[in-house]
Formats: sequence, C-alpha cells, structure tokens
Amino acid sequence: MHSSQWLCRCQRLTTTSCRSISNTWLTASFNGTSPKLQGRSVGLFGNEMLKDPSGFKSLNEKVRRTSAQMVQNILTPSASRTDTTVKLFDDLSNEICCAADVAECIRSVHPDPKFAQAAEESMIDFTELVESLNTKRELYDAVKMSLTTEKSKLSDMDRRVIDMFLADFAMSGVHLPSDQRQRFVDLSGEIFEAGSAFARNAYNPVRLSFVEMKALGARDRHLSYPMHNADCSDIRHLAHNLYYAHSNDQEKLLRRLIECRHELAQLTGYASYADRAQLFSLLGSADEVEQFLVGVIEELRPQAESDLLLLLDLKQKIGDVRGESGDTVGEWDISYLSSVYRQTKFGRHSEIDRFFTLGALMEGFGQLVGQLYGVRLELDTAAPGELWSDTVQKLTAYQGDALLGHIYCDFVSRPSKTGGDCHFTVRCFKMLSEEKSQTPIVVVSLSLPSGSPVYLSPNQGETLFHEMGHALHSMLGRTKYQHVAGTRCSTDMAEIPSNLMEYFFNDSRVLRTVALDKDSGEALSSDQAKQLIAARSALSALETVQQAVHALFDLRVHGCTADAVCRGEITTTELYNDIAQFALPNVIRHPRSAWQHRFSHLVPYGARYYSYLVARASASLIWNSQFKANPFSRSAGDRWAAVQSYGGELPSGQLLAKMLGFTPTADDLVTALKREIEDSSEKTQ
Repeated sequence: MHSSQWLCRCQRLTTTSCRSISNTWLTASFNGTSPKLQGRSVGLFGNEMLKDPSGFKSLNEKVRRTSAQMVQNILTPSASRTDTTVKLFDDLSNEICCAADVAECIRSVHPDPKFAQAAEESMIDFTELVESLNTKRELYDAVKMSLTTEKSKLSDMDRRVIDMFLADFAMSGVHLPSDQRQRFVDLSGEIFEAGSAFARNAYNPVRLSFVEMKALGARDRHLSYPMHNADCSDIRHLAHNLYYAHSNDQEKLLRRLIECRHELAQLTGYASYADRAQLFSLLGSADEVEQFLVGVIEELRPQAESDLLLLLDLKQKIGDVRGESGDTVGEWDISYLSSVYRQTKFGRHSEIDRFFTLGALMEGFGQLVGQLYGVRLELDTAAPGELWSDTVQKLTAYQGDALLGHIYCDFVSRPSKTGGDCHFTVRCFKMLSEEKSQTPIVVVSLSLPSGSPVYLSPNQGETLFHEMGHALHSMLGRTKYQHVAGTRCSTDMAEIPSNLMEYFFNDSRVLRTVALDKDSGEALSSDQAKQLIAARSALSALETVQQAVHALFDLRVHGCTADAVCRGEITTTELYNDIAQFALPNVIRHPRSAWQHRFSHLVPYGARYYSYLVARASASLIWNSQFKANPFSRSAGDRWAAVQSYGGELPSGQLLAKMLGFTPTADDLVTALKREIEDSSEKTQ
C-alpha cells in the first residue's frame, strides 16, 4: 500500500517567429498577482472537511471507519460480490492515499503552522494505519489466495498489481513469525529515528574558532556552507575541510542506519538492502546497477579528466594574477572554477535575464505540451478556502474535451515550505467503474522569489520544466488502479518524463519559443540560445562522474560493503574517498573529508540515488531517437503520451521498449550517457 509520493495551440511554432505575449492568459497570470478569494470556504482542495486545522482529525476518523468496513468486506466475501479482491484492495489503498497524500502535501506547504501541525499529526496516524494493514496476515492471505480463487477473472495487469501489493506486504514482514515480525517493527522504528537524525544533522553549521573566523574573513562564528564560490583558493580549501570534516556523531548515525537496513533486508530474504531496493526497477539487481555506475565512471573518466585540465589551466592563470599556487585542482576548487570557466568562455548572460520570466516560461510550456500531446492547460478559478496561499495558481488540464486533472502551482518561496522543489501527488487517476474515473490532482512546489513579474535563472527554468514534466506524467496516467497511476512506478521510470522535459528546455529550437521578452515578445536570438546551452553543457562529463560517485557510494554502503561498515572494518569516509579516488584520481581531497555526512539523500533514496542517471540515460535515448530531429513532433508526442498513460501497470523495461523498440541494458544506458557527453562537448567548441 502506497504512502505519499514526494512530482494551446496545436500548430508548430517556428524558431524565427516571436509571439506577442503581453495579453496571453498564462503569461499574465503568472507574471501578475493573484486576487484574494472572498466567500464561504470550500476547504483545501475542495474538501469540506478541511476548512480548518481540526478537520484533519475528523478526516482521519472517517478514513479509519471506512477502511475498517472495506477490510471486513475483503475478509468476508459474500456470494453476491462481483468485484475482485485486487480491485477492493486498491479501493482500500485509494481511500487512505487520497487523505494521506493531502496531509503529506499540506504539512510541507501550508504557511499556517496550525494547519501544518495538524497535517503532520494526521500523517503520523495514517502511517500507523498503513503499517497495521501491511502487517495484517489475514489481508495478505486474502490477496495472495485471490491469485488462485479468482484466476479466471484476472488479467496479466491484475496479477502484476497483486504481485506489487504482496511485495509491499513482504517488505513489511507480514509473512514472518511473530518474534521476527516484532524485530521488523523495531528495526523500522530505529531506521526512522537514525535516518531523521542523520538528515537533520546534515545541515548543521560548523562552529568556528576565532582563528578560523579570521582565516576565513568570517563575521559569524557559524559556517553554514562550504564557501565554494570564494575567490581565494586558501579560503575555499579551509572552508571545505571544516564544513565536510568527518563527524563521529554523523558516522554513528549513518552506521546505525546501514546496520538496521541491512538486518531488515536479510530478515525479509534479501542479501542486502541494495538488493531489496531494486525490486521492480529497470536494471533489476544491485549487480546490474554496479555495472552501470562503474561503466559510467570508466567511460566518462577520460573526458572528465579533460574537463579537469581546463580547470587546472584556468586556476594556473588565476594563480599567476593573485600569486596563488595553481598546480592542482582540489574538491574545493571545482564549483568555483567551473563558474569562472563558463563566464570566461561564454560570458555572464546578464543580457538575457529579461527573457526568463515565469509567465513566459509557463506560456511556452503550455504551448509545447499542446503541440506534443494535444494537452491544453487552462487557468482555473479556485474557490474560497481551496488554496493555502494567495500566490498559488490552479491549472486544469484537458485533452480535447476530456478533463485530465488539476495542477496547483505553488511557485513562491516561503519560510514555512519544506522539501525543496518537488511534485506532490494529491490524488491519482483510477477507474471507479466502467463509466466513471477519479480525477488526478497534483501540486508543483518551487522556491522562486515573489515579484511581478518573477524572473528566473536558466537553471530555475529547467527545474520548472522538470517538475511540470512530473505533473504531466500524472495528468496523462489512465490506469485501472491508483496503486500504479502516473508517477507511482519505479523511481527510475518516474524520473524519465521529467528528465526528458529538460532535454526540450535545452534545445535551442524549443528555448526560443519559451524564453521571450515580457514586453515585446521578442525571442532569444539563435546565437544567444546556442551560447546559453553551450555554457550549460560545459564540463558535463566531470559533473556526471561526480554524480556517479555519489550514487555508487549510496549503492555500496547499502550493498557489497554493508557488512564491513557494520562490523567497523571500514568507515563510510574511507569508503567514499576510495570511490572518489577511483573515479577522479587527479582531484585532491583531504583523507578526513566526509562529504557523505552531508548527503541527506541517503535517507529517502537508500540504494536508489542512481535512478536519476538511469532516467537521464533513458531520456537521452528517447530524445535522440524520437524528438531530436523535430522536438515538436506530434506523432512522437502521442507515442510518448501513450507510454506515460500506463503509469506502473507494465514493467519499466516494457514501457521503454514501447518507445524505443528495445529494452535498454546497463551497457546501453552507459553508451547513451557517453553519447550525450560527446554531443555536449561539441556544443562547447
């Protein structure tokens, strides 16, 4: 059973045309201010129960009552019952998720601390409810038995969803003897506590001595970031080593997290947590993921070393001017030198800021998905009380006359927001009957500045396209069951549509239709677009290898080296530095530098951080084979929309095969990334 998940005109626009955008509805809406809504509250997302914080308690009570009745219906089937067990169980999952997903979202985005706290308490209660059902042996037996007793009624897709439900049960240890099941519960609690503490401490500032303050030129005794953009190499070096210094407290928490995950995996029949984490993934096993990541490092290392030579040459030139040593490139140098390199080679691009307004980019995104999928995004009028902030905009998506779903755009940064840039599934698509379906609802949350208009950096524009790619994936889902709707598929597959949207954003033909001057409608010139893309593509081999290092550490610490870490034979700092040395031997690093102690993604992703690279490689294959020749192709767009409509109903490999004509292997994915890097290198020449 799922817990919450943390995601026009149809004619082609030519790159030589510019549209007048000053009067278009989407541009005006996102570049302006939202009116305050007056009248009787309808409750958050139109839920009458959520007019005030106390409504969450009532919602939990209602869901618990309804769930108990649904469980009873599953366990005591009547002769007149026509629905299959898998359908009833998905109804049960849907009943809980439709409420729990609202709570998950509201606790992260609502500016009223009373609402956020009520949603937090609601989530705790729903988590307990889900855990109690996932460990209810009678439910497990009923679902498992249905494979036999209802065999004639089940399609291949029904059986796949049953297998996924049974896997969720098994992941919760439902099949274990009572003493082992209790151990499973205890381990789950320890994992939560260790993970929460580790993630929280990952952002702790470093307390500086007065000597260190003087050396860094700091006014504050607390170092909250590694100062990688400082002009002075010595300051970068010192700040990096202080900020990423090995922490005994973080090491203990991380080791405890790994110990508990490792024991839990073995308790449920897996050799390691890394093996457990690959269930239903594209690559299928930890060994295949290892092959992929090592392949990425080995194939891209030569180009990454060339990138480092460019940075070394730049550092030597800077050193000659400042009287600093420039013989080596340290970890602390890479971010600063990369930024200076791009500015030196491609300019600062300040003259293009006027083209990147939120309104223009949203208008362009709407036109792009209209051309690709025939999807129309319309600004909808929210009712009083439906939104949690006056800055939220509600979009409704249509395909022809058919309603697809609703997208709530919460783009403005607020101190109360948590979770960073993300996509919340609030309600999934689901067939309720042969004639009636459930309309999906999602929230796209970003951390953009307020203003009228709002100006974005190119990186923020790419993030906007990425998160809206998740939203469209949810809108296009047309599945029988909510358990596999939209982005509710394996992590690697869920990230492919969003990564593919980044390819569209970084194509000069597309960029010139979405990055327009807010007043005149003038588009970026072809040279400006190509130069911007070249700057963003520079040093991509080095950045990709660095990401592969992080992913390989995440995989190995949960997999092949977990035993050694648990026994204290190797520290996670030694493990991380061994991998970093293997990948980039010419980068200088301090042996006690513990980057992984600040790597909070280890908690939510646990042996799946590699999924972004797999998704990027898969998106590259789709882009090059289907859209590179014509990024506005409706025929290719329709095929891709059809693939997205399956959600997780089919295995990831089968879904990719529908688009590519084959299921990519680890080697295919490595080759795709290598080709992408080579193409990027050509752009920077």
